[in-house]
Amino acid sequence: MGDEAFIISALVVVLACALVVQLIGRKFRIPIIIGYFLTGIIVGPFGLGLITEEEVSMLAELGVILLMFTIGLEISLKNLLAMKKIVLIGGMLQLVLTTLAVLGIMMAVGFSFSVSLFIGFLVAHSSTAIIMDLYQKSGEVDIRHGKIALGLLIFQDLNVVPMMLAVPFLAGTDGGDLAGSVVSFVFGLAIMIVILVAAIYLVPKLLRHVALTRSGELFVIAIVVICFGIAWLMSLNGVSLALGAFLAGIAISGSDYSHEVVGQIMPLRNILTGVFFVSIGMMLNLHFLWEHLLAIAGIAVILLIGKFILNFVSVKALGVATGAAILSAVGLAQIGEFSFILGSTGLAAGILNNEIYQIFLAISIVTMASTPFLVQLAPKIVNKYFAPKVEDEDNENQILKTDHEIIVGYGLGGQYVAKALKRMNIQYIILELNADTVAREKARGENIIYGDASREAVLEYAEIRTAKTIAITIPHMDSVKGIITAARRLNPQVSIITRSKFISETSELYHLGADEVIVDERESAIQIFRRILMSNNMPIQDIEQFSKEIRTELYNKYIEIPHKTSIPDGDRTTIIDSLKVRAKQADDRLSSEMAKVEHVRVEEGCVACGKKLCEIHLRKQYGISVLAVIRHGEADAVVSPDVETILMKGDTVVVIGDEGSLGRMLPIFLCDSGLVCELPKRIDDSSA
Repeated sequence: MGDEAFIISALVVVLACALVVQLIGRKFRIPIIIGYFLTGIIVGPFGLGLITEEEVSMLAELGVILLMFTIGLEISLKNLLAMKKIVLIGGMLQLVLTTLAVLGIMMAVGFSFSVSLFIGFLVAHSSTAIIMDLYQKSGEVDIRHGKIALGLLIFQDLNVVPMMLAVPFLAGTDGGDLAGSVVSFVFGLAIMIVILVAAIYLVPKLLRHVALTRSGELFVIAIVVICFGIAWLMSLNGVSLALGAFLAGIAISGSDYSHEVVGQIMPLRNILTGVFFVSIGMMLNLHFLWEHLLAIAGIAVILLIGKFILNFVSVKALGVATGAAILSAVGLAQIGEFSFILGSTGLAAGILNNEIYQIFLAISIVTMASTPFLVQLAPKIVNKYFAPKVEDEDNENQILKTDHEIIVGYGLGGQYVAKALKRMNIQYIILELNADTVAREKARGENIIYGDASREAVLEYAEIRTAKTIAITIPHMDSVKGIITAARRLNPQVSIITRSKFISETSELYHLGADEVIVDERESAIQIFRRILMSNNMPIQDIEQFSKEIRTELYNKYIEIPHKTSIPDGDRTTIIDSLKVRAKQADDRLSSEMAKVEHVRVEEGCVACGKKLCEIHLRKQYGISVLAVIRHGEADAVVSPDVETILMKGDTVVVIGDEGSLGRMLPIFLCDSGLVCELPKRIDDSSA
């Protein structure tokens, strides 16, 4: 069997087993990462032996490369500067204190300096992948403890670079030449910085040129070239491919396209990252674990408590409230994925022997597996005993990201939506796929990003979970469907307003979860119809009546549910009625967008009939001005009538005002036995 067949069979076995384990795990609410570890233990050489570690090593390496690449994408240089106090002071304290504590303990029990220091490096790191995933799902990324955790994780991840470069020195493979080792270390670091700076400068320009082609395929190819290309260049300098990919992500993170990059590779990354965690589970020797179970469990508990205390001290030194310090310290108490990469490098270099590595591996998996439960438990304890305080600046940031609007597309429709929201002082973010438009509007100060809104990562960046409304103004129906599906899945409560070109598409869009559908074809037909009637001076009552008849006919024709045998007839009728009501309600709101000038007929028996203009107070009470009165049966009109003009049965009054005012005024011209209309109370104003 060829290598390709081995890889395919290994992938099928891993994913099939992972699917079964995760489905069972969901019923028992087992975190997904634990499911991956269990999958690895089951299929690995120490479990059922279905596959060997070598068969999944390549896929696992690809997974960790993409994992580190996307983590780098989320660490922008702008964020680093904004959190410099947390990153530099808190991160330095946490890393130094943890490393020194482990170094002292390990040397006290008889290990050498190099082994003790290296294990200190391993223990000091926390899991960016686990914590960021948990915090993103719970909406805690932008809360104080989430920001603190991110700052410390950034510092830890960046310090993997010098740690990896220090491996040859700690392993003694530098020939004992200390000066040469230091020179090599500094030279390697300098080359890495040069590559990173060049990437930061050149990569956004390359992505901009690719984005201008509007080709998704070319964009994906560019991402792969950048990710693996920079990783390869870094590897030539002795840096691991995973670390090179991490730095490549940082290089792209400052560009306008970072969120689209995440959206493009996220599905593949999720699969291969799962394979990576499965491969970690496969490396765990169950026989060794069973023989040393009590020792491993005891060390894992001590490590969790020790890291929690050191994390808490590091964060508390920044003057952070006790509650937030506790929550962030709990979140960072485990050992991270970078430690596995660093640990395997140390094993290959001879710093660690296999027994130490197995102990480290088992303890790491225990701490990582316990993290979701600890993170879920910590807020309950903190809220009960400490009532964590959140600084004013963080409260403000939270408020700014709640109940905002998301605009998809910045064509003519998107521009007018943004202009209206800006005038009403409502916060919004624009998602656009035209690179020129993004660059131009960003320079003008618009809150706009480059990204495909059908990708969950892009919607997550736009804070879809706390958004009030998402307005889809693009005409491409396939994209619209994808956006509606993703938005509704991420936020079941968000209001989705979308555009559609044809009436026949509305049924499917409502099915997918749209709340309101504005159809170009229907609206153009109705507006042409209205303009024809208005040009013939037809009264507004007749225009509205005909418009409603057209809308009713259109919805009865197109808003239907495809036949499904699984839906009872009664339920199907209810669903159809519900959709029709929702569609008509949306249209009723839309129908308020009428012309400013309207013709209103004075009906017999209405409030206005037989009254002078000064008696019905149109201007004062409703903000309506009368332009003319067309007498019933006469060809001429009274233009700019005075306040003493009496309105008679059959007259047509030409008025001007906004849509809302016209709607409130209309009842006084209607004769309806079921409608009670009264003149407004006497106002000391004789104007019309």
